[in-house]
Amino acid sequence: MKLTHIWVFIAILCGPVASFSQSGDFTIKGKTNPRHNDKFIKLYYVNDTTKITDSVMVRNGRFKLHGRVLSPTVGKLGIQEGETVDFIDLFLSKGTIRVSAKDSIRYALISGTKMVEAHERLARQIRPSETKLFDGLNRFQKMPEGEKKKAYIAKLMPEISKQHSAKQQIVHNFVLENPTSYVSLYYLDKTALGRLANYETTYPYYEKLSAELKETTLGKQLEERLLAAKGQLTGTTYKDFSSATPEGKTLSLKEIITKNKFTLVDFWASWCGPCRKENPHVVEAYNAFKDRGFTVLSVSLDDNESRWKAAIEQDGMPWYHVSSLKGWKEPAAALYGVRAIPQNILIDGQGKIVATNLRGETLFNKIQELLK
Repeated sequence: MKLTHIWVFIAILCGPVASFSQSGDFTIKGKTNPRHNDKFIKLYYVNDTTKITDSVMVRNGRFKLHGRVLSPTVGKLGIQEGETVDFIDLFLSKGTIRVSAKDSIRYALISGTKMVEAHERLARQIRPSETKLFDGLNRFQKMPEGEKKKAYIAKLMPEISKQHSAKQQIVHNFVLENPTSYVSLYYLDKTALGRLANYETTYPYYEKLSAELKETTLGKQLEERLLAAKGQLTGTTYKDFSSATPEGKTLSLKEIITKNKFTLVDFWASWCGPCRKENPHVVEAYNAFKDRGFTVLSVSLDDNESRWKAAIEQDGMPWYHVSSLKGWKEPAAALYGVRAIPQNILIDGQGKIVATNLRGETLFNKIQELLK
């Protein structure tokens, strides 16, 4: 990875947040190993949507940076070390932040404001796995193109998923222990961005936050996003459809629902990477609860029959499958307003939609909860 690309990657890790009472001027006072003398310490953070970059030269093992945040946010503090960047994340809010690094910046001791120290309690649990992941991605970027590089990223992808799940659990525990800290809201928001937004996973923890945090702009934005992720289908009655099985027979959703306590309608495709990545979680849930009234109907948005059937076999999906082989024009997908995959709908035996977009371990936990 080129040096500029490393710094860009770090900068991307900083994202915008909304206003809160601790906005204002901050000062970072740092001590570092004298070997860094005459090198530049760099700081990246985001104000609203504006990316801020600042730097200062280390003199006599010390440095000082000043800035202003419109709202509390995570910044990345780093220094160039050969072809890599030695960096650490720290929480920026009104006040003085102290950084003490005897050797590597990534292992610096950080103290100062109440938010900074709350963030450090959380970050100390997250950094080891994030550092390992960053090092793995850095190694991937440096590898020459070829089969070894493809094999390496294939092995790394499950680790990325595992790291996210572990981080999410750490954040959830932190929220329960620190329901009044803006750090809790900030990280709850970060673990529920984009495709990661999941009502079933995150909303129970959002509800634990203080009323003050929920009234912040970020708090309102997070709630709105989670309610949108819940979808308008939850609580409504299912819509029936029929389609063709891999054997060429016609199968209706109603036939399956009436025979089971819970049916997961899973929209996917053989060409969909995130779908294939999600399939092992569905397999796990199916195997765990198939004898207790749970089953799956996978609706494929494929347009190639052989690839559809091959993917079913490769991913070991021993449940119901249907597809019209019309790609994005799949009638069942249109019926449920599917515009992106993977998506799924969980329906009870009475035909009521009880949840949508259950991914990863959330699917397993939800079914386990319902079947108690």
